[in-house]
Amino acid sequence: NFYILRRFGNMAIKDIGFRDITLFITSLTCSAKRINNILVPMRSLFQYAMDAGIIEKNPFSRVRNQKVVKPEIHPLSMDEVSAFLNFVPPLYKNFFVVAFFTGMRFGEMAALDWRHVDFERGLIRITKTRVNGEEGSPKTKKSFRDIKMMPPVIDALKDQKKLIAGKSDYVFLNHYGRPLHPHSVNLHVWQPTLIKAGLVRRSLYQTRHTFATLMLDSGELPGWVQQMMGHVSLQMILEKYYSYIKNYQRDDGNSFMENVFQRSVKQNVAVTQP
Repeated sequence: NFYILRRFGNMAIKDIGFRDITLFITSLTCSAKRINNILVPMRSLFQYAMDAGIIEKNPFSRVRNQKVVKPEIHPLSMDEVSAFLNFVPPLYKNFFVVAFFTGMRFGEMAALDWRHVDFERGLIRITKTRVNGEEGSPKTKKSFRDIKMMPPVIDALKDQKKLIAGKSDYVFLNHYGRPLHPHSVNLHVWQPTLIKAGLVRRSLYQTRHTFATLMLDSGELPGWVQQMMGHVSLQMILEKYYSYIKNYQRDDGNSFMENVFQRSVKQNVAVTQP
């Protein structure tokens, strides 16, 4: 509605040519990835018109996707995670514990309700996401998944349940008792806490990268990390985080708990004790 129909809404599809499409692409000021996403429905529509005999030639056959530069990964170390959690406002501490130690997407956490938190089985069931204030299906089929809750996640969610105390079906809420919005959390919580903790500023999405790198660096299986994060293929894990993969010994989160989390907790306790 915002991009395609505004430009081509009053044109017959047979009158839209290669030059019109390329001029449209060059007029867009958003990122290459966003441009490619905008073109997806146009490609489908022109292909349908071609198959149905409405047009004789498909101008999109010569339109290539924009080259997308993969963003760099700036995950937090376990010590940096601990420092962040020491400075984050109490209302959001449980949210970030879950984010760091499950790899869930922000939208999945914003849409999470208590019906899909199974303490008995130790699982979080991902069935929906929240984007731009609207709830819908997760990003891909693989995004429908069960996430194993490690001990810190279980503790955080049990504490969160006490804090919410029946106020809402949603697990995480803002100061106004409403579902979380990424821009607000990033601007008012994430970035200020990074500064207070003396950490380098980075995007909110780095909580997800942090989970992946912590797990792989502690020896968890890439396949387990893939399942937890809901990636479509193992190749995505290998391409993004190859340098963090040390070995292939475990697949249940215990390696991370034993080698990274508990060690960091002990060190922090030793530092804070007089």
